[in-house]
Amino acid sequence: MDGKKIGFIVNRRGGGGKGGRTWDKASLEPAVATRLVSTKWKVEYTQHSGHASDLAREFVNEGYNIIVVVGGDGTISQVVNGYMLADGKSKGCAVGIISSGTGGDFVRTIKTPKDPLAALELILSTESTLVDVGHVSATKPNSPSVTNDQYFINICSVGISGSIIKRVESSSIAKYISGGLVYWLYTYLTGLVYRPPPVKYTLTGGSAGADDGKEKQMGLYIMAVANGRYLGGNMHIAPKAQISDGQFDVVCLHDLTLMDAFFKASPALKSGNLMNVPAHQAFTQRNTKVSISPVNAKDNIYVEADGEVAGVLPARWEIISQGCRMILPLSQGSTQPV
Repeated sequence: MDGKKIGFIVNRRGGGGKGGRTWDKASLEPAVATRLVSTKWKVEYTQHSGHASDLAREFVNEGYNIIVVVGGDGTISQVVNGYMLADGKSKGCAVGIISSGTGGDFVRTIKTPKDPLAALELILSTESTLVDVGHVSATKPNSPSVTNDQYFINICSVGISGSIIKRVESSSIAKYISGGLVYWLYTYLTGLVYRPPPVKYTLTGGSAGADDGKEKQMGLYIMAVANGRYLGGNMHIAPKAQISDGQFDVVCLHDLTLMDAFFKASPALKSGNLMNVPAHQAFTQRNTKVSISPVNAKDNIYVEADGEVAGVLPARWEIISQGCRMILPLSQGSTQPV
C-alpha cells in the first residue's frame, strides 16, 4: 500500500446509526491507522443526502486510489454515482465496501464479509475487478420535459417497488421506527391497493431475439432491471444476474390480479423462481437497453434505483459494461491492479 491514497466515506446515521457503530465499535479507525502506517488515508463523514456522491467525486479528483464505503445500499449507490461522474475508472480508482446498512442487497450479491475487520483486510489485500454499472434516465415527477439521470450498481426497478419506495420516502413515521419495519409496512399496504398500470416497453440486445426493439404493451406489476441479484432486503429477484457480464437481467411480472400478486408474485419474487407464475404473466431476459413509458401520460409510475426514488416513467436504461473498478471477495470480472 506504499504510495497509495485511500479515502473512507462513513455514513454514521445510515441503518439507524449502524454505520457509526461499525466504524467506532468495530475499532475500524484504529485498525486502519495500524494497517496503513505508511499510506496516506483520510476519513470523511456524510452530512446530508447526496453527500457521499460529492465526497467520492472529490476523492477521485484528488487522486485517491481506493474509496472505501462504510454504509448500506444507499451510500454505496451514491459513491458509485460520484465515482462515475468523476470518471473514476480511467483515473485508476477502485471502490471497496464495508457493509453497515439495513438492507444489504448489493453485498449479498458480492458476498462481502460481514465482519468489518475482515472486509477491511480484503480491501487492503485484493486487486480490483471490473464490474458493470447501470444507468437510468427517468422523468422528473410533474415535469415531463425534465429528466433525472443517475447510475445504479444493484437494481433499478419500476412498478409496485417504485410505489413502495415513494411511500417510504414520504412517510412521517420513518423517524420513529426502524427502516426495515417501515419498508415492510408499506410493502403490505401498497400491495393491497396497487393495480398494474398499462405501459409500453421495448427490450434491446442480449436475449431479446426476434422481439429486439419491438414495442409491446402490458399491465406493469414490477420490472426489475438487475445488475445485482437481491431487491428489497431479501427478495432473490434475479438469481442468475452477474455483475460483469455486460447485460442486465430483466425480470418482469405483469397483468396480475390482487390474488395473483399475493399468492404467486410474492413467493416468486422472494425466491427468484417464476415457475409458479403463468408464462403469460412473467418473463426473464438478458438485455443491454430497456425503455418503458406509460400509456396514460397522467400516470405517475415511480422508478427506484438502489432503493431511492429516481423519477417516474417514461424511463430508459442502459448497461455500462465494466464501468467501475471494485474490490470483491470473489473474482467476478477481469482483475485489474489498483
